[in-house]
Amino acid sequence: MITRTYLLPIGLALCTAVLGQDKGFISGTLSFDSHTFDNAGELNDRTITSGTFGPAVGYNLSNVHVVGLALTFTGTRTTYKDLAGNAVIEVSEERSMMTIAPFYRYMKSVNEKFLLYGQFKAGIGFGKETVEAGPFDSEAKLGSMDIHVGPGLVYIPADRWALSADWGLLGYHHDKRTEEGLTGDVVTNSSGFQASLNPGYITLALNWLF
Repeated sequence: MITRTYLLPIGLALCTAVLGQDKGFISGTLSFDSHTFDNAGELNDRTITSGTFGPAVGYNLSNVHVVGLALTFTGTRTTYKDLAGNAVIEVSEERSMMTIAPFYRYMKSVNEKFLLYGQFKAGIGFGKETVEAGPFDSEAKLGSMDIHVGPGLVYIPADRWALSADWGLLGYHHDKRTEEGLTGDVVTNSSGFQASLNPGYITLALNWLF
């Protein structure tokens, strides 16, 4: 049985006093997700809680060219029970990441309210992972690199306000995990390409135009 409570990514306006108009935008996303996996009393019952906060700023070079920078802060906590010998122990895993990602958008106006764009975004991330399991506690450093290309849509319901949605349709990622071992660091690398039509990859944001 799986119990889930969640909030879809919602735009969070950043109220910063910036003078001018039609020079760019300030935006952000905020999301929260919680899963509870109930396997009828089995030891692998677990709860996974995660959250994301992602502010961004963009500057209009022209009517069609936009450049910007996005920051993303993510955190995930997993708790469950495991069996160590004949003893049942409580296990807690926490992961935190900060990603810095410059981006470029090519804009195309549909009408006064709607715009389409293609976006290229590349980011690097840093973080850590900690596991608390009694005598088996551990800590590891995390690193990541991501490149995404995809379409996006902007809707302007009122002056100085816009709703945007971008879709990371094509992408590449590389993840690195470094843990201190008895004879030196243990490094694990993973990478892969992504081509997805999953709507879960859509990011929604509320933008303040300046």
